[in-house]
Amino acid sequence: MNDNKNSNNQSEIDFVNNSSFKRSIRKTRWKQFILYIFISTITVIVCMVSIVSGSEYLINKKIEKDNYRKEEDIFSGNPVKGAGISNSGTNYKHDIFSATGDTTTYKKVGDRKIVWDIMTKKYPAIGNVEVLTRGSGMIEINEMNEEAQRVVRYNQLNNERIIDFYYPYISYDYLPQELEIAIGLDENKLIEVALSFNEPMTPSDLGELLGYKNVDWLWVNSATKEQMKQIEELQSDSLKVENGDNAYGYGVSDALPYSETFTENITVSGAIVSGTPQDLERFQKLDIVRASVIGVTIDKY
Repeated sequence: MNDNKNSNNQSEIDFVNNSSFKRSIRKTRWKQFILYIFISTITVIVCMVSIVSGSEYLINKKIEKDNYRKEEDIFSGNPVKGAGISNSGTNYKHDIFSATGDTTTYKKVGDRKIVWDIMTKKYPAIGNVEVLTRGSGMIEINEMNEEAQRVVRYNQLNNERIIDFYYPYISYDYLPQELEIAIGLDENKLIEVALSFNEPMTPSDLGELLGYKNVDWLWVNSATKEQMKQIEELQSDSLKVENGDNAYGYGVSDALPYSETFTENITVSGAIVSGTPQDLERFQKLDIVRASVIGVTIDKY
């Protein structure tokens, strides 16, 4: 009996230690290991695709929302921010969790355009849209110019003057008349001049006086009555003007007549004109101009 038991035990031991059995176990383990690797790889791929797709969706929604605001202003008939400034479009660079957009803007002076700003924005999948850099400067350069008798603002990208508009009905210590200076500059210069009016005017009345030639942009004073009262109470003239980069208005040209440009019942408080000194002479005769400020000056050739 003991011999039979020993024989059976030995058979069991032999079965466990059998090379075929061992190979079968190893094969099964390898299959399980490969299956685990496959499942893990597929899971990681699915997760990565979901993360990347979700991130890209969130990024594109922020870009779309940012662009929609710009297009809404342009095509809704509402005044657009930035005196005489036009957008050339934005180039986007995407990574997994964010995108950066480089936007170049231009300003038209006479028949030429100059780069006015290069702005880089970051569009994160999670978080707020952030302005990373601005070629025109995150902070303005303001300097008291003794000759001009006023604070002059400069664009940090090209060192050109930023125009200012003077509000109607607001009192100032000094009202610049720089159109006369512009007319006396070299005949081969192209000059931008901001004209501020004595009082707001309707587009139709203004169109008859200014026409379209050498008129680039019209300023619409967006300040409320309460804001105008607050502006009047400010002590410094430099604080009581409307910076051209922050002003709202409409572009004007032969292709955009005044009557078609304005879709709302609004009035115009100023304009940007540009051209050679000879081109600008005719504006000197207008008695509607309260103040005039020189902006960009560039060579015609």
